[in-house]
Amino acid sequence: MDFNSIGLFRLAGARLDHLAQRQRLIAENVVNANTPDYRVKDVKPFEALLGGMKPVAVAQTSSMHLASTRPADIVREARRPDIWEVSPDGNAVALEQEMNKGSETRDAFALTAGLFQRNVQMLRMAWKS
Repeated sequence: MDFNSIGLFRLAGARLDHLAQRQRLIAENVVNANTPDYRVKDVKPFEALLGGMKPVAVAQTSSMHLASTRPADIVREARRPDIWEVSPDGNAVALEQEMNKGSETRDAFALTAGLFQRNVQMLRMAWKS
């Protein structure tokens, strides 16, 4: 069976590729931390690569369901600065920022890989029965 024919696996594969590319750029940034005039590189957010897909909105399908008390767009991630500091030689690599991005990427990779593995296990269980 071709896993690429299943949308979840195709999306998880694209996410893993994106995270691997981001981790490579983070490592490149750390390696060039002492290079004069080096500018930090990063990939576009994964959401930008989805081609305008919007998150699924919660639907109230029964009068027994509780309605939301606040608008959906009230909870947003705070915007972080792109560059934390620039050294006198023009280098814009902040090792603390790169380590934060590296740990975020590692966590996202583990989450996506775990999701992928759980769905493979679910398919195996369905095929066995």
